[in-house]
Amino acid sequence: MYGYIVPQKSTLRASDFVLYRSFYCGMCCETGRLYGQFPRFTTNYDFAFLSALMHDYAQADVVIEEHGCVLNPKKKAILQSNPLLERLSAVNIMLCYQKADDGVADGDGIKYRAVRRALKKPLAAAKKICPQAWTAIEKYCAAQRDIEQKRVAGVDRAADAFASLMRDLPELILGVQTDDNLKGLCYNVGKFVYLADALDDITEDFKHKRYNPFLATFGEFKNRKSFIDEHRAELEFCFGSICGRAEGCFGGLKLTQSYSLLRNIVFNGMRGKAEELLKSTKKLKNPRI
Repeated sequence: MYGYIVPQKSTLRASDFVLYRSFYCGMCCETGRLYGQFPRFTTNYDFAFLSALMHDYAQADVVIEEHGCVLNPKKKAILQSNPLLERLSAVNIMLCYQKADDGVADGDGIKYRAVRRALKKPLAAAKKICPQAWTAIEKYCAAQRDIEQKRVAGVDRAADAFASLMRDLPELILGVQTDDNLKGLCYNVGKFVYLADALDDITEDFKHKRYNPFLATFGEFKNRKSFIDEHRAELEFCFGSICGRAEGCFGGLKLTQSYSLLRNIVFNGMRGKAEELLKSTKKLKNPRI
């Protein structure tokens, strides 16, 4: 996915850092086990968050062991394979394939074509594990393409398709009905990711005449810094409102094993990432946790 839903390292407890890395490394190892070594590059921080959230919400058994892996022989805590992790890895493959497919459609060329080709076989295997998730991904991505083709103005309307997909995915992954707080949290996390990515890519989107919800909504663009400065109040309100709604939904969840880690991400990490985006004069570097 994108890498915008991350902990705030300066306020993250050491034990939560180890726990977070165990979910991240567990996703990576599970992807390698199911799909081979190359697809492991799809492992991302956003799905490490989703894995921690889903395991806690479902009260799934979490077995963490220390061992090395083919990419790093140094021993570290790694979440061991389980049915929920298998479904999460499958959905991550689906979303990464869809992102590559969208990149090709946007004219981004060789890089995304190579990724799409590399994920074609893993995608076929992932569909068998969680077919209902692929149906939802196709549905909402078609809706997203329609929004972009119509160059819809209004950030809320523009972000709704991806946010709705993220709202529905936990229920499809778990196979049980989920409560409104989880749905609301995931909806706002999805909305945050979509709009954070849009703001981060705004210079490239303007240059290549690609759809961007902020450009469609606010119009004139000279450069990233002047655009953010001119519309700072609206942008701060947009991201602040999303974070506030996510925090409210999080407060209604009964979480135990990963509570402090997840709280750090939702209350500190998201607001910190929004501030980072609004201060940056160029595209953010990939995070390292």
